[in-house]
Amino acid sequence: MNEPTLRGGLREEWVADGYGVRVPVGRERECALLDGLLDSLPDRGAALLLRGDPGIGKTNMLDYVAWRAHGRNLPERGGGAGAVRAQPERWIESEPVRARPACGAASQAIRVLRTRGVESEAVLPYTVLADLLLPLRSHFAELPSTQRRALETCFALMEADEPNPYAVCVGTLGVLAAAGEAEPLVLLVDDLHWSDPSSRRALQFVARRLATERVALVMAARPASDDDVTWEDVPRLTIAPLEEDDCLRLLERGGVDPEEPAVTRLVRLSSGNPLVLVEYAAALEDARKRGDELADTAWEMPGPMVERAWWGRMRNLSPDTRTALLYVAACRVPELALLERALAVNGLSLGTLDEAEESGLIRAREHGYELRHPVLRPLVFRHCSVAQRLRAYRTLADLSAGEVRTWYLASAAAGPDETVASALADAAERSRRRGALGAAAHAWHRAAELSPSAADRAERLLNAARDAFYGGASRDAVDWCEQALRWSEDVRLTADIELLRGQACGWLGDPGRAHRSLVAAAEAVEPVDRFRACALYGAATLPATMDGRIGRAVDTSARSAALADLLEDEAGAESSARSSRHLSNVMRGCALALAGKVPEGRGLLLAGRAALHGNWPLEEQQLAVQIGQALSWVDEREAATAVLDAVIDGARRDGVPALLPYALVGRCEAMSWSRWPMARAAGAEALRWAQELGHRAMTGYALLLLARLDGLRGDRAGCEDRITAYERHCGKVRGLELFAQAALGSAALTGGEPQAAAGHLERALSLADEMGLGNPNLMPFLTELAEAYVRTGERDSAVRLAGWIEGLARSTGLAWPAAAHAHCRIMLSGSADEAEGWLRTAERVHVREEMTFELARTQLVCGELLRRFRRPKAARGLLLASQLAFAGLGASSWRSRAAVELAAAGHRAADTRAPEPRIDRLTAQELQVALAVGDGLSNGEAAAALFVSRKTVEAHLTRVYRKLGVRSRSELAGYLVHADVVR
Repeated sequence: MNEPTLRGGLREEWVADGYGVRVPVGRERECALLDGLLDSLPDRGAALLLRGDPGIGKTNMLDYVAWRAHGRNLPERGGGAGAVRAQPERWIESEPVRARPACGAASQAIRVLRTRGVESEAVLPYTVLADLLLPLRSHFAELPSTQRRALETCFALMEADEPNPYAVCVGTLGVLAAAGEAEPLVLLVDDLHWSDPSSRRALQFVARRLATERVALVMAARPASDDDVTWEDVPRLTIAPLEEDDCLRLLERGGVDPEEPAVTRLVRLSSGNPLVLVEYAAALEDARKRGDELADTAWEMPGPMVERAWWGRMRNLSPDTRTALLYVAACRVPELALLERALAVNGLSLGTLDEAEESGLIRAREHGYELRHPVLRPLVFRHCSVAQRLRAYRTLADLSAGEVRTWYLASAAAGPDETVASALADAAERSRRRGALGAAAHAWHRAAELSPSAADRAERLLNAARDAFYGGASRDAVDWCEQALRWSEDVRLTADIELLRGQACGWLGDPGRAHRSLVAAAEAVEPVDRFRACALYGAATLPATMDGRIGRAVDTSARSAALADLLEDEAGAESSARSSRHLSNVMRGCALALAGKVPEGRGLLLAGRAALHGNWPLEEQQLAVQIGQALSWVDEREAATAVLDAVIDGARRDGVPALLPYALVGRCEAMSWSRWPMARAAGAEALRWAQELGHRAMTGYALLLLARLDGLRGDRAGCEDRITAYERHCGKVRGLELFAQAALGSAALTGGEPQAAAGHLERALSLADEMGLGNPNLMPFLTELAEAYVRTGERDSAVRLAGWIEGLARSTGLAWPAAAHAHCRIMLSGSADEAEGWLRTAERVHVREEMTFELARTQLVCGELLRRFRRPKAARGLLLASQLAFAGLGASSWRSRAAVELAAAGHRAADTRAPEPRIDRLTAQELQVALAVGDGLSNGEAAAALFVSRKTVEAHLTRVYRKLGVRSRSELAGYLVHADVVR
C-alpha cells in the first residue's frame, strides 16, 4: 500500500504493531482496548464512549474499529489521529463482511453501521437513531406492537399518537438485540455531542444494557461537565494528548528532523494534539518554502490551536470561494441540488468550490459537499459578515420546504418575527407528538427568542422548559424557567413557571432552592388564585423535607391545607376543590408523619389512599407514590406495598418509567425491615432509573438505602463505596446526610468497631434532631447506637437513649420504637429473669409488625446475655433462631457472630452451620427477572416490563435456574414462595 502523504510531506501517523496491524502513533493502549471489545463480541456486547478535544484522534479510533471489524486495510486518507484527513462520511455501511482475526480469534462475519452527529441537524429529532435503525428495519417486526409503533412513529413511517420515549428506547434495544443475534453488530457514532437529544437519550439507554447482546457500541464526543452523571455505568475512555516521544515519532515519520531547532516549538505549541502538530509542521514547511526566517514566529498565528490550523487554509481562498463555502456551512442537510441552486442565485456554481476542495476544507459526498472538520462551521461564520450569513439563510429558506425551511427562516431572522416563531411553535408541537421532547424543547426555545410579545415569549419558554424537564434535561428546564420569569407579566403564568422550576430544582438535588422558590410563588399568587397557591404550597412540602427542614414542611403543608379548606367552602364538591383537598391531605400527612405526629398523619394518608380511584393519571400516580412511601413510615406497610406495587406495575405496563425511582425507593424502604433480597433488588433498580432519568436526589437516597443494607450484611467496602458515590453525585444534602452517617455507623458496628460506630451514629442522631425528624421508623439505627454505647462502656448514655426511645414509642404508637426499647432494656438487664421478661415484651411487639432483622438482633443479644448468666439451654434456642434469620437475610457477619455464641453455649459445631441462602446468590437484576417470570410473565413480557431485551431476560433466567437449582418456571415460582421472597 502506498504511504498517503499530507501537505508539507508529513505522512499519516499509523505504524505497525507486533502483529503487523497498523495503529495510530501513541494509541497502542487505546487500540488494544478496542481489540478486546471486538474479540468478545461473538459472546457478549459492550459500549464505550471515547472522549477528547477536537483534533485529538477520536474519529481515528472509530476508523480503527471499522477497519478491524472489516478485516481490511485502513482507507487512504490525508491525516491521522485527529489530523486533517478525509473524515468518514455520514454513511451506513451495512453489508456483512469477514472480520480480520484479532489476536488469534476465530474469524466471524460482523456487520458495521456508522453515522455521526451534525451540528446543523441537531434540531431534527431522531436523525442519528434513524441512520442506525432504518437499515435494520426488517427486525422491527420482532418487536412488541407498542415498541414497533413507537419507532415507526418517531421515524415518520406512520401517523400515530405521541410515542412514549421509553418505548422508543426499549424498541431500539430490541432491534439491536435481534440484529446482533443474526450476526455480531458494531455501531459507530461520531460527534455524539452534536446528535439530536432524542437519539442521544436512546443511545444512553442502550449503552447500559448491551452486556448480553452481540452488539458493540462505540461513540465519540467532546467532554462535557455532566458526563459522569449522564453516562453513569457506561465505560468512558478519554483520548489523552500524545506524549512528547510520540510527537517526535510522528514528526520523524513525516520527514521532519527531530534535531531541528523548530521541532521543540512544534511540540510545545501542539500540546500533544495530533491535528495541531501536523498543521503547525505544515505551516512551518510553508514558511520554509517561502524563504521566511524560521526564527520569525509570524507563522504561529494567535487564536485557539485547532482553529488557527484551519484558518491558515481558509484565508487564502478567493472571495467567491469563501462565499460558496458559507453556503456549505449554512446547509442543514448536504443536498447537492439545493446547494447548486443556492449558489446559482448568487451567480456562482459548484465549480467555485474546487479551490476549497483542493485545500482540504470540504469533501464531496454522494449527495453533496460537507466540511472536513466540525470546527470549520463556526470558523466560516466568524469570518463573514452578519449580512452575508443572513442572506445565505434566506436564500436556502426560499429554496426549501417544510420543517427545514422553518429552521432556515429562524436562522435568517435578524430580530423578533412572530410568523417564524409561530412556525417554530408548530414544529415543536409536531416533535412533541413524535415523542422527541429534546427537539421540541429547542424549537420552543428558538420560537421564544423570536417572539415579539413578552407574554408569548414567556409562554413558549415555559413550554421549552416543560419538554426539557420531561425529556430528562432538568438543567435546561431550570435555565429556561428563569428566562421565562424575566418575561412573564401574568402572576398566574409566573406561578406555573415557578412550579416547574421548583420540581426541576428538586430533581437536580437542590431542594432548599426549590422550597424557597415554590413558597415565594405561592405567596405571590395567593391573592388572585388560591387553587394555584394551594398546589404550590403542597409542592413545596417535600423539598423542605429533603432539605432537612421538617418544621418548614409542616408549616407549608398547613398553609396548603388551609387554602384547601377555603376552596371547599367556596366551590363545594367541584373537582378543583377535591383535587386541592387530596393534594393537601397527602402532603400534610407526609409532613406530620415525619415530624412524629403519627396518628394524625396516618389518618390523612389513609384518606388520601381512599381517594385514589380507577386508572390513576400521572398526577395521581405522583401522589400515590408519596402516599405509599409515607404509609410505610406509620406502620401501614401492607397498604404501602399495595400502592407502590400498583404504581410500579403500571409504569412497567405502560412503558413510562418516570416515577419508577420514587416508587422503587419506597419499596426498598418497606422491604428493608424484613426482606432484604427484595429490598436490594428494588434499591438497585431505583438507582439505575434515577441515574438514567437524572434524578439526583433519588440517586443519592437509593445509594444510601443500599449502603445501609451493604453495611449490615457485612460488606463494609461496598457500603463505603456507595457513600462515596452519593457524595460525588449529590455533595452533602442536608436531608440525606443523616442516612449517610447512619449507614457508616451500621457498617462499623457490624464490622466489630463499636467506637467508630458510636461516632457516626451520634452524628446521625444529632442531624435528625436538627432536621426536626420525630418519626423513629426513619431512625432504625437507634438500637445500634445503644449497642455501641454498651460495648464501649458508656452505660449511662445507653440508659438515656433507651428512655428517649421509650418516649417515642408512647407518643407515636409505632411498633419499632416499642421493640427497640425492649431491645435496649435487654442489653441493660442485670439478671437473666429481667432479660427474659423484656424479651417477651419484644416478641409481643414483633407480632404487630414483621421486622426480621430487628427481631434476630434482639434474640442474639438476649442469647448472649443468657449464656453469660449461665443459662446456656435457653440461650441456644434464641441464638439458633437468630442465626437462621440472619442467614435468610444474607447478613453474614451477624450470622457468624451468632455461630460463635452458639458454639460457646455448647451447641455442636455441625448444628451451627446455617446453609447459605441460595436466593442471596442472585444479583439484583437476576432477582428482578426471577420475580417477573415467577409472576407468570413470558420472557417477552418480562423484557418489556423491565425495559431490557428478551435475550437479557433469557441470559439472566439461565443463571437464575443454575444458582437456585430449579429447572422450570413452575419450580422457580414455588422456590420464591418457599424462600419467603413472594407471598
